[in-house]
Amino acid sequence: MAAHAAPLLAVRTALGALMTSRREDEALAARLGLSADAARALHWWRLPLAGGQGPRRLTLAFGDDCPGRQLPRVLRSPLTGETMPVDAVRGGRFGHAQAAWVRAENASNRFLEGTLTAVLRRTARPSSLLALTSGHVLAAARPSARGDDVTLWLDGEPDAAPINGRLFDWQPNFQALPLTCAVDAALVEVSAAALRPLAGRGAEWPVGTASALADDQLFIRTRGRAIGGQAPHLFGASLCIAGDESRPYLLDGALCWTPDEATLGGDSGAPIWNSRDELVGLHAGVAPDGVGLRCAIAVPIAPVLAWAGAELVRRDEPLVRAGPLATPAAPVPAPMAGPGPASVPASSTAVPAAAGPAGQDVVILARTVWGEARGERGQIDGMEAVAHVVLNRVRRATYWGRDVVEVCRKPWQFSCWNRNDPNLPQLLAVDATNARFAQALAIARRLMAQEQDRPQERLRGDPTAGATHYHAARLAPPPRWAAGHRPCARIGAHLFFNDIP
Repeated sequence: MAAHAAPLLAVRTALGALMTSRREDEALAARLGLSADAARALHWWRLPLAGGQGPRRLTLAFGDDCPGRQLPRVLRSPLTGETMPVDAVRGGRFGHAQAAWVRAENASNRFLEGTLTAVLRRTARPSSLLALTSGHVLAAARPSARGDDVTLWLDGEPDAAPINGRLFDWQPNFQALPLTCAVDAALVEVSAAALRPLAGRGAEWPVGTASALADDQLFIRTRGRAIGGQAPHLFGASLCIAGDESRPYLLDGALCWTPDEATLGGDSGAPIWNSRDELVGLHAGVAPDGVGLRCAIAVPIAPVLAWAGAELVRRDEPLVRAGPLATPAAPVPAPMAGPGPASVPASSTAVPAAAGPAGQDVVILARTVWGEARGERGQIDGMEAVAHVVLNRVRRATYWGRDVVEVCRKPWQFSCWNRNDPNLPQLLAVDATNARFAQALAIARRLMAQEQDRPQERLRGDPTAGATHYHAARLAPPPRWAAGHRPCARIGAHLFFNDIP
């Protein structure tokens, strides 16, 4: 039978704790239903991502020193005692961290080379830029330290000037191994002037971030090309650096996927994109023996951004923001890659820059409320309601996104942005000469200014009562997410919900 989400989470957490204890916590092993010998021989675990076909079933790999009769067929939740079936296989203990479009190296303490993942902007200081790559590339060697000189250079372009920066921070602490971590990443302080030669290469910048889905096609972008692959799983295993198995670190909650070609040394940090040109993670290394041919390990981007306190610099965005919400208007990002309508370029002069809230955020919010609610009879009320839903999701700062652009462009959330929506070209082309879009712009500017300067006023005036979801009232049957939930408001032709987690 399929394993339920809550017991799965409890078992995953317990497996991470067991592996962190170097497999010597016999009491925890017993609560899971593992013998002491099996616990000591446990090498890695793997779990399919949610959303795929068929049941989600854990796979555990054990060394040859575990007797076959002790390989488990079920595990128990340490919280409830509920059992779930598992697959037990033989597999190697250690994966190997591997050290592109842009190469990265710690010039003060040379050891490994890696690849640039992306450029980030610090949320607390939007004028501060950070180059992101793998932590073990820049900080595994002794005596790596904050302030080390870091060099970035364009792969395959020997005449291009290098980009110089300084090591700002990294995870994990490589001087305290062995340990468990969710992030293997390093940040390099780099000036906007140094990065400008890269800014014009729009196709090399992601359009946003996303979580990997079970049926996603993924691409590792390294050595001047994109290598496709698929079948992402959640994964937990120990990695070692440069073959040194005495100093492993357990990377818990990573992604394991299968690229069409084997990754190489120097690929660590390489960005992993989905087919919609969204960044989902950064390459960390190769999986242990027994996981599968060519299997690679990636760190999901969400915990990296949370640790870094930063946001992604997206395609066609200005590198630097003068303040948290003071960016001039920018062109709308191109539609997500993949089948669907051809893009319609948006003129940079079509929508004038707005004072106050970020111009790009205003334009994206206006396009969203216009696309979702322009056809309603009381379209002003309907468009305002949609704008409040977007801003309520931004306030939640969850997997929906942490700013207006991320929330609006999150795949399959607001249908007007779906790449197969026949009205997408119209959405991208509309400008302020359209009377209803002019109204949408006014709504977006007013509500974003309230959210920035007087957030409680915006919340008190929210007609949706804090809703984060809605659907057309005529929809039958209603969406599955609405089952068991009562609408908190009806505005125009839509029902709104504020109790969806």
